[in-house]
Amino acid sequence: MKTTHSNLPPIPVDYIVDHALTLTSDSKRRPYVDLINMWAEHEGMGGDVDDVISSITGKPAINAKHMPKEFYARYRESEKAARLIEIVRGINKEIAYGDTMWTWPHVMRVMVDENIIMSDISPNRFDAIICSMIPGKGHDTVRKNGNYNIMFDRTDSYRLWSPTSPNPVQATNREICDQIAERFKPILSRYDTKLTS
Repeated sequence: MKTTHSNLPPIPVDYIVDHALTLTSDSKRRPYVDLINMWAEHEGMGGDVDDVISSITGKPAINAKHMPKEFYARYRESEKAARLIEIVRGINKEIAYGDTMWTWPHVMRVMVDENIIMSDISPNRFDAIICSMIPGKGHDTVRKNGNYNIMFDRTDSYRLWSPTSPNPVQATNREICDQIAERFKPILSRYDTKLTS
């Protein structure tokens, strides 16, 4: 038998959503979005939370059935799209916990260079897309994380930077991008044997 902390019945998610909607700003709603997201993960229903969070934030969630046009077509197919969203959410945790030197500009560089997203995407649009892929992620938190100068030359590629370069910034950026690309490896077309055989 489970012990409870009070005689009150459990609070239903709908009640939390209704309360969050009475609040006047995203920052006031944020704790409720986090709470619902954590509860869904705890219950093993992380994929079912997007619509609930969207109803609080007012922003449409990106899911495997609704991927923006900035993604290459193969990443808008539901199976790959679902895996891509899962990878991005994992990367978000790595960046949020500060266990790596990764920044969102490094992620953007890899996603552009690996032909996951179109090369002409702006940092603002990238911010909107990534924030919509991660339940409860605040607007501008991607755009303001790191230095987007790494994206200045769209004809360049992180794969052309030498990890042994005498330029320590370039060598560091190559190492960071390689680490991030490793996370995307299960869905990258250059590793897809079905496309090459």
